[in-house]
Amino acid sequence: MTDNMENHLKTQLEAALKPDYCEVVNESSQHSGPATESHFKLVVVSEQFNEMKLIDRHRFINKLFAEELSHIHALAMHTYTPKEWQKRQSAPESPECSSKS
Repeated sequence: MTDNMENHLKTQLEAALKPDYCEVVNESSQHSGPATESHFKLVVVSEQFNEMKLIDRHRFINKLFAEELSHIHALAMHTYTPKEWQKRQSAPESPECSSKS
């Protein structure tokens, strides 16, 4: 079941942004609570971000997933232009959940 939301998010990102790189990670198991599809991390590299400020990239993704975000507790977004990604080659690690038992 976990793959359903993960795959859905990735499919939507690929259709909307035609990314050079796209990774969707379900991090729900790293957090407290019973939800298995509640915390996700996105790493997206797209030419379409070239003309967007960081806040606009995040707004774009929030709008794309407006319905999904009513079911998702946390969505970490790491959005890069190809040039930015070339310098980084990776996204930051997610912090440990402070409420995980």
